Amino acid sequence: MKLLQEILKTKAIVLRARNYSEADQLLTLYTEKAGKLTAIVKGVKKPKSKLRGGVQVFSHTNIALFLGKSLATVTQAEPIDTFSPLREDLLRMSYAAYLAEFFDVITPEGEQDIRLFTLFLIGLHLLSLDDPWLVARVMEIRLLTELGYQLQLANCVNCGQKVSLGILFAPESGGVICPDCSGEKLGNGIIKISGETIVLLYQFMEMELSKINRLRISAKAKKEIEEILDLHITACLGKKLKSKDFLNSISV
Repeated sequence: MKLLQEILKTKAIVLRARNYSEADQLLTLYTEKAGKLTAIVKGVKKPKSKLRGGVQVFSHTNIALFLGKSLATVTQAEPIDTFSPLREDLLRMSYAAYLAEFFDVITPEGEQDIRLFTLFLIGLHLLSLDDPWLVARVMEIRLLTELGYQLQLANCVNCGQKVSLGILFAPESGGVICPDCSGEKLGNGIIKISGETIVLLYQFMEMELSKINRLRISAKAKKEIEEILDLHITACLGKKLKSKDFLNSISV
């Protein structure tokens, strides 16, 4: 009976894989039943490994794990969806790597959350089909909201006053700020944003994910949205994500 309790069978998303030895890898998994965890997959780099197909990065897979005292071991892995379009397009693959790193850094270890699991899985599906820039921004907004870092867009984050005209955004505070609190100066990282940007951010938060490809966004709003989210995420995490620099270099 004890052995049965040490085996976990679950669906999982492979967020990251890194070399552990000549033939083994360490995986960062986000599982349906146990949240995020690290597992070793032995012999996966050998040509005849039966596990290789089920543990590719960004795969959705049925996985069996032996839960050891300090580290889980993959004993079975059968792919449900490998999202092949992500591997056939450098830009899509780079966005997937960025979102996987963001998801890894922002989520706690070992806390089951089926909503987060489902949300990220939907994100991979959308990333395989739709505009990767748009999918990434919507996923950033949704993940931030789910994990308690929601952008405050209606009222000043400093005094609570409703903000309508001359919209200013304070990324480190995570929301809009009124002219009185900003001193009407664009210092301390405060930036001006357009009404279009505010409307789009609300839509990113609320609209059905299957319909996001209907959105039409001006170049100005795209620039503002990217700047807002980049600064806000960096403030929330306390660091800049490594994969974002590479993504920026190939997105120019």
